[in-house]
Amino acid sequence: MSDLRAFLDAVRKARPADVVEVEQEFDPRYETAAAITKLEQQGRSPILVFNRIRGCERPVVTNVCGSMGRLALALGCPLKDVARVYGERARSRVLPHIVSAREAPCQEVVLRGAEVDLGQLPALVYHADDANEPYITAAIVVARDPETGKSNLSYHRLMIAGRARTGILMEKGRHLDGIFRKYVARGRDMPIAVFIGAHPLWSLGALYSGSADVEEYDVIGGLLGEPLRLVRTILHDELAVPAATELVLEGVVTHTERMREGPFGEFTGYGTGIVQTPVFEVGAMTYRRDFWFQDIVSGRMEHLVLSMPAIEHRTLEVARTTCPGVQRIALVAPLTTVVALDKRNDDEPRRLIDALLRSDIYSKQVIVVDADVDPADLRSVLSAMALHSQADQHVTILQGELGTPLDPSCDDPEGKTAKLGIDATRKLAVARSVTRNRLPQHVLDRIDVQALIRRSTT
Repeated sequence: MSDLRAFLDAVRKARPADVVEVEQEFDPRYETAAAITKLEQQGRSPILVFNRIRGCERPVVTNVCGSMGRLALALGCPLKDVARVYGERARSRVLPHIVSAREAPCQEVVLRGAEVDLGQLPALVYHADDANEPYITAAIVVARDPETGKSNLSYHRLMIAGRARTGILMEKGRHLDGIFRKYVARGRDMPIAVFIGAHPLWSLGALYSGSADVEEYDVIGGLLGEPLRLVRTILHDELAVPAATELVLEGVVTHTERMREGPFGEFTGYGTGIVQTPVFEVGAMTYRRDFWFQDIVSGRMEHLVLSMPAIEHRTLEVARTTCPGVQRIALVAPLTTVVALDKRNDDEPRRLIDALLRSDIYSKQVIVVDADVDPADLRSVLSAMALHSQADQHVTILQGELGTPLDPSCDDPEGKTAKLGIDATRKLAVARSVTRNRLPQHVLDRIDVQALIRRSTT
């Protein structure tokens, strides 16, 4: 069975240093986040299993996807092939399989109505300037489009605001926001289920970024190479969750109510203040008898690493559809992509920039370099910008584009932002002869560096 527990067992066998069992008591306010932060400062990013969390009887598992090496282990491929294997399997979709409640560990315990109490979950607070209320950060939300009938999976932060009530942040321009707007237009609350406790391939599938017609459960099946076992939820028969998840919250996002949410420190490394979000009313809570609570420390390594395969896959698909000569991309910083292009004409970089900046709210800066430039080498990229571009000719600024309110520089309540593109490629039709410095290859071939070094030391 491919679930969170099975993955942790696999990590213990293949990479035993990657799982650290913490037996001392930790405070959920700041201390778990501080532990991850200090480990990262030492260049380490293990999975931490906190067996004693103050005020909670359940263990907390965090940083499960905090290294590309562990994502490679989950995919069963070498580290260098993660992006390629993710893309291939995401296209080879496998339909899920529905099982009965008797076969679903996540429904071993069922609480309804007044029995629900989110206070039994760990009250995790991460940053000094965050809201006083605790957050659930590893929440994968399941919803169904009322028009198409397609289900959607996506990660959303939940701020606990009572025994059975949370705020839920849904960014404009994302699929769940579009589904919610359809319910609002019909004057209806949106049924959702939230599952916590996921195998990394479930997480990678939930983060898949493509057409709204693509069902993420099918993508997860492709990543697993087998059908994902689902069980129908207690309150809404049209929704289903992984049968082997740890914990499920069921209910509705109300179509009329809003609440204060935040501040909360996000993946950018910054908090973005207080916002008004819809309200999630929890009507049922189901879980394994001995459930583990999975957590993602916001703004740390896992928060960044986990989304990279999906973002890279989406960006490459858009880029190569626009310009077949795209060779590689690199996600060098938040909201920033560098693309290496073997261009056929001098207009291609601008078309590529326009397509990528308009393709996603998380695409804010795009730099296009030639195919012989390593897009992950910032020194080479900056050199290309300095030596191959003129600011009045090769810089594109798009105004009023939809961005993310998680960008601390974006102060528009609708998320509208300016976006930047730079064409740092060499002109094909040059006004003067410009060549890269190079040595004759036959001369380089006859130089024996090892012999040179041996002679210098004798």
